[in-house]
Amino acid sequence: MSGIALSRGVLRDVFSVEHAPNVKTPLYLQVTNIKPVFLQDELKKYRLLLNDGQYTSQGLVDESCVAYLQNNNFSRYAVIQVNEYSVFPTQKHIFIIKKVELVAATSEKTSANDFISVDTYFAEHPEDDNLQIAQRQSNGAGRSESPIPTSEANAHNGGGHTHPNTHANSYPSKPSAPAGGAGQNPGRITPIETLSPYQNNWTIKARVSYKGDLRHWSNAKGEGNLFSVNLLDESDEIKASAFNETAESAHKILEEGKVYYITKAKVQSSNKKFNHLSHPYELVFDRDTQINECFDTSNVPKLHFNFVKLNQIQNLEPNAIVDVIGALKTVNEAFKITAKSTGKEFNRRNITIVDETGFAIDVGLWNTTATDFSIPEGSVIAFKSCKVQEFNGRSLTLTQAGSLIPNPDTPESYQLKGWYDNEGINENFKILKVESSAGASKIANRISIAEAQEVQFKEADRAEFFSVKGSISFIKQDNFCYPACPNEVKYNNSAVDRQGNPSLCNKKMIEQTDGNYRCERCDKVYHEPTYRYILNCSIMDSTGQIWITLFDAEARKVMEVDAGELRALKLAEENGEDSVFKDKLSSVSLKEFVFRLKAKQDSYNDQVRIRYQATGVDQIDYNAEAEYLCSELDQLL
Repeated sequence: MSGIALSRGVLRDVFSVEHAPNVKTPLYLQVTNIKPVFLQDELKKYRLLLNDGQYTSQGLVDESCVAYLQNNNFSRYAVIQVNEYSVFPTQKHIFIIKKVELVAATSEKTSANDFISVDTYFAEHPEDDNLQIAQRQSNGAGRSESPIPTSEANAHNGGGHTHPNTHANSYPSKPSAPAGGAGQNPGRITPIETLSPYQNNWTIKARVSYKGDLRHWSNAKGEGNLFSVNLLDESDEIKASAFNETAESAHKILEEGKVYYITKAKVQSSNKKFNHLSHPYELVFDRDTQINECFDTSNVPKLHFNFVKLNQIQNLEPNAIVDVIGALKTVNEAFKITAKSTGKEFNRRNITIVDETGFAIDVGLWNTTATDFSIPEGSVIAFKSCKVQEFNGRSLTLTQAGSLIPNPDTPESYQLKGWYDNEGINENFKILKVESSAGASKIANRISIAEAQEVQFKEADRAEFFSVKGSISFIKQDNFCYPACPNEVKYNNSAVDRQGNPSLCNKKMIEQTDGNYRCERCDKVYHEPTYRYILNCSIMDSTGQIWITLFDAEARKVMEVDAGELRALKLAEENGEDSVFKDKLSSVSLKEFVFRLKAKQDSYNDQVRIRYQATGVDQIDYNAEAEYLCSELDQLL
């Protein structure tokens, strides 16, 4: 494991009437799972699943230990030395770590299923359970005379986090809200897949896989509030809704990603107009519903997928909701669109994924998901709840209830990653999304460089857009990047600003005499800027040559390194060090791309000239090129 033997059996002993008095520190335990607990973006605690090589128990790291662990690369499968601890007298057996040392940052991977849960053990041996004895004494005498040191554990239960099964984590006790039932024994757990209106007594143990907003509705019959969540266990996923005061209470208590025991909700037939899950029924919370947070989350999945291969999407009905998994082939820049009905602006980004079926498809992302998207190309992404769209071919859009998981821990992900790295990265894919105009294909709409130079501008200050296929013939080596401000700012748009979507300033920074950089716009000083491309290069085809400018996103696709890395190579060359700067430029020379260009007239010294800026760069899809040429030849025969 790590060279140090675990304290086998000690997680049972610390809760045992017979063995607890004889437990001596230090204790050596392995961290089976770990979950950080944040308060206002500050890491406050760690919630753990621990094992001693024989038993497993839930754990909580005291706030005083967090900084030490965080600074020493604390991670899953670490081996720790516990020098001081206490236990929490609640329905669950919680091990509180108060003083700890990190023995090994990692060790052999294990699963909670490899060990005996102390909760299970003491359910079968209640006579040896110190916690049950303490609770019985408390219920009988009005106070606890348990030898278990609970006072310090309870004192450490502050800092914005309330331990599971305490009253603060349950629903308020007012009649109109679901009851909390702190300390309630959940009893037998019912799988979600077996829920039906014909069952009366059931309890599910489920994770909130999606949490909707609290919405207000109003019509001729009145007004009220509505709230819905998706609940997931190992067997299936089901939608649950709540209304009015119950909705308000549920929205405050339920948190996305957490696991809860839920019982006494109404089971009714699923309304497929508003529910895209496959379960035939859905839940409705009412005043009798009881919900308690569950800390033992090891056997509850985070997401449930029913993956559809990309080659099957062309056979599905429009607006169908599907789960897909693919390797990220292309990431396009985010842009804004305006809803015609409301006039509101939304952020949008299109990305392209591929899989081993040989197909590629665009996936549309919205708002914060679009602006914050930073997953590198080549990663595997699983998408939950995408809608099939039919416009100039087929594409997908991530729904409001959907989510994306980069590099998920699933067999499909590992298989797809291996295929893409070894084969798929060099393949050409059949595209389901075709940008067309009046029925013509995207390829047919391309023009030559000679035709681009003859474009007639309808208005002097209006840009013209077109696509060309060309090869890079020369790249200017000087001033290909600039020091950009890394400060996060907000868009000056009210609709976006309400959502708080961040954007980087990216304005050019001025180098100060002390070597630091200052942004005039943000009035901030940084020791190091972020470098962004402003790359000038010549492209050519069989008809001519033009100079174009590529900004950061487009230049990164061409150079395949960011501006800071290329600048470092150039500085190394200038300092006489070994460098591959010229080799990097040579590797791009004569490489062919499809460029989406913006042409605009510019006046300099009273002379009008045309500036060309790349707004998009795509690799050549040779399959599509060949199919287009074949179709052109067919028309000539």
